[in-house]
Formats: sequence, structure tokens, C-alpha cells
Amino acid sequence: MKVKIVDCQRKTHMAGETLEFQLSGVDNSFANGLRRVMLAEIPTLGIEAVTISQNTSVLADEMIAHRLGLVPLFSMKARRLNYARDCPCQGVGCEMCEIKGELHAECPANEHSVQVFVNESLVIDDPEVYPVSSEDRGIWLVTLARSQKLSLRIVIRKNIAKVHAKFMPVATVAMRYATDIVLNPEGFAKLDADKCTKWVERCPCGVFGYDSNTHQVTVRDAAACIFCRECVSTEPPFNNLPEPLVFVYRKKSKDDNYEFTFVVESTGVLPVMQIMYDAIKVLRDKLQRLSTGLSEDPNAGDRIQTRPIGGAPTAPVVPNEDGITRDGVEDNLAFVMS
Repeated sequence: MKVKIVDCQRKTHMAGETLEFQLSGVDNSFANGLRRVMLAEIPTLGIEAVTISQNTSVLADEMIAHRLGLVPLFSMKARRLNYARDCPCQGVGCEMCEIKGELHAECPANEHSVQVFVNESLVIDDPEVYPVSSEDRGIWLVTLARSQKLSLRIVIRKNIAKVHAKFMPVATVAMRYATDIVLNPEGFAKLDADKCTKWVERCPCGVFGYDSNTHQVTVRDAAACIFCRECVSTEPPFNNLPEPLVFVYRKKSKDDNYEFTFVVESTGVLPVMQIMYDAIKVLRDKLQRLSTGLSEDPNAGDRIQTRPIGGAPTAPVVPNEDGITRDGVEDNLAFVMS
């Protein structure tokens, strides 16, 4: 069984990127598995510990720490870091598993107040790691009044969204079946122009179009179909039709598997194409470990232990955003489906 990714379209929005692609030659379980891996098993970076040495603001220490913990960080460096639990330092903390930073802010006595933004005030030891935001000014943290101070240190570590939602690299991953729409021209020939226009307008997604000159109903945008079934509804004035006007199917490939359309919206912590490639690699490595365990011991199925967090694989080393790793993607997909 072969899997093929086609029609990749990347759009840039305020915080990150949106990728739309089609996946063919797979069943629903594989497509949903790929979606879940994108949501919860791509390693990223997040602020894990905050040590506040001075805080004279009105905001409590735990509130400041909570806000910092949810700040998204650009995470290409995650591929070169160990999980803290798997590091040779045994989680004590070293340059191989954590990155440190600090924040110092103060409102002068001659000013009424100062707004503290994470992007401006937070200094991280590694220049490859920085907060990402949809606004130029950055993420607002706290407002300091006259003579108030805030000083703290942070520890950044690598993890996945199964541990905490702050490590999620995507805002959403939507998956839908591709559509195969077949019109019945003989049925439309029995309708007048007014009824054809009303039928076309019933579709909330603008899938169909009507040409009054040729009196033909056409499929304008099949990809916009959401299977709402408004087009096959038998409500008036289409309740007495002798035959259906349209047939809507889930599109299948030549090997009798469904085709899916994915829409992946990143938060900006990783390039959206990298998220897709990493998800394929994570899925392959999980199945590889399972296959290896079962082949080494025929009775391993009765004793197998899953380790989705500590055993999460790391993705290939990528030096910057422009160097997205694509090698082996088709091979990974072919392996997963074999």
C-alpha cells in the first residue's frame, strides 16, 4: 500500500502558518493517527520552571509563573536536546537537556507605569530560542507601577503535548474526507431555471454553480463540500422529484482506500511543513519499536509496555527554519503502511 501527499498549499497568518494537503491511499485509522500525532507527540520547547527572586507587582508569583509557562517558544532547537528524564544528567539539568533565561524589569520612580512584554524583557541564553507572537510588541506579561520591580529566572525544557498543552505545536488539525460528486443532468433538465438557482443556493459552501445561458448545473468547488447533505435534502420544493439530482460519495483511490484533506494550523513554534514531516517520522518510529519488540520475542505481546512520553523519538537535526528536513518522507509513509 502506498501513501501519497499531494496538493500542498502553505498560507501565512498572523502567528504561524496554515498547510492544506491531501492524503490518499490510507484508511480512516491511519489518517486519524497522523492527526493525533501532530496534536500531541511532536517535541517542542516550553518554560518548565520559574524562580522569582523579586516581585513587588500586584500580580502573585504563581500567576506570573503560569503566564510564562504558556508562552510559545520557537522550537527548532528541540531536535538537539534530550528529554530531561532520558538525559545522562538524570534530570538534574545540563546544557544537553535545558536552556536557561532571565527577566529583569523595573518601573522608574518618575513614571506612572510600565508594561512588561515577554519578547522584549525575557533574555534567553540560546539565540535560537525565542518567544513567538502574532503582535509586533510581543506577549504582555504584567504592568508595573511606580518603583515596582520584577526579577526571575527560567528553565526551558523539551517535551510533548501529552504531558502539557503548552507543548502543542499546532492550534488545530482538521481532517475531512475528500468528496466525489456526481450530478444527474437528466434530473436537472426537468427543472426550470428558478428551481435550479434555488437548488444551487441551498449549498452553504458554494460547491455548485448554475449557468443560465446553457441551463447547466456544474460542480464549482468539490473540495469545499462538508457533507452537510443539503444538496440531497428532500424538503420543498424538491420533495416530489422522481430521481435524485446529485450523488455525494467519499472519494476513494484506486486501491479502494479513502482520500483525506488535512488543514494544519501551526502556532508558530515550528514551520508547518516540519510538523507534518516530524509527525510521519514519529509514527514510523513508534511502529518500528513495536515491530522490533514483537520480532525479538514471540510472546512479547503479552508483556509489552508502551512508553509514549519518555520514548518519544527526536526528529532530524535542523539548523534553522529554512532547512526543513524532508528526506525519507515517502519512505516513512511506505513503511508505515506496509
